[in-house]
Amino acid sequence: MTDIIVVGEDDVTREIIKRLLQSYRKDFDVIREEPVRGGKIKKDVLKYNCLNLPVIMLTDLDQYDCPPSLIREWFQEEPKNPNLVFRVACDEAEGWLMADKTGFAKFLKISEDLLPALKSLDTRRNPQNIELAFPYKPSLFLMRELAQKSADKSLKEKLMPRTVAKKGSQYNSTLLPFVVNHWNIEAAIKNSYSLQKAVERIIKFKSE
Repeated sequence: MTDIIVVGEDDVTREIIKRLLQSYRKDFDVIREEPVRGGKIKKDVLKYNCLNLPVIMLTDLDQYDCPPSLIREWFQEEPKNPNLVFRVACDEAEGWLMADKTGFAKFLKISEDLLPALKSLDTRRNPQNIELAFPYKPSLFLMRELAQKSADKSLKEKLMPRTVAKKGSQYNSTLLPFVVNHWNIEAAIKNSYSLQKAVERIIKFKSE
């Protein structure tokens, strides 16, 4: 077994990483999980880039046009350590979960038709670069558009924010069982190019 450190902004993001490792790289042993929130993950990326231990980091694309532009800004001129697996979810990690449209609709007890259709992000150079066409941030779409239509009252209450809260009181803990027990990664890959590339990178990764 090879030791590896998992870095992500929240519980859901880190659980996604662990699920990918469990599915495609059982030879890795997660020895540490490190929560790095918001802008701090950008500040800390070069610190993790210097470690000798293998590290896998997952962040959201957010306001950037594409993963390469985010990587250029975050790493500047610093060469990427071969021991660092750095992946960007388009647009957020929740988008990878909802890319398993059938599974997520069943979990949330909604019609699959409520989930966004696919869009191509680069029709000319790379038609395979497809993602779900969220009208705004996937996490907000989940809470505002999907959760309120759920036939499961308990799920709805846990996911939807109250008053001025950004997320529902049990947002992360509600999504974790889906990540661990229900998420069909192979189905999601067909609807998310960024997830497909992350899986390919994890499969090919060799620590030095």
